[in-house]
Amino acid sequence: MLRKQMMAGFTALLILATANGYGQQSMKGYELYSWKIKGNWHYALMIGTNRAKSYDEIVSGNTELKGTDALEAELKKVPRGREVLWMGDAPAGAKRPATSMGIDLKHPSRKRIERIKEICESLGIKLKLA
Repeated sequence: MLRKQMMAGFTALLILATANGYGQQSMKGYELYSWKIKGNWHYALMIGTNRAKSYDEIVSGNTELKGTDALEAELKKVPRGREVLWMGDAPAGAKRPATSMGIDLKHPSRKRIERIKEICESLGIKLKLA
């Protein structure tokens, strides 16, 4: 009987945590990558992990955000108080595939960085450049 009660309690906690979005938060913060294509800035905001991301993973259509408005919409999903580490380059050892069309991961101009820092501050997010 006690076992059934414990399982029911655990299940209720799991459901509550998932409903509040805790099941999808990153304990390691988030990683932000940026690159420019034909004069337009593109971004990828990814959950931080212990492993290095691959180049394909970063610039894939699944993670690509086109423009500052798309980045801001994604940043709004990040919980307040979390940290976003803005990477200035691909992780060490990430090899650029032939299909990357010369995409260089880099930070944008100081003015654009300041604009995105303001967005993060207004959302309660800690943005750090790497």
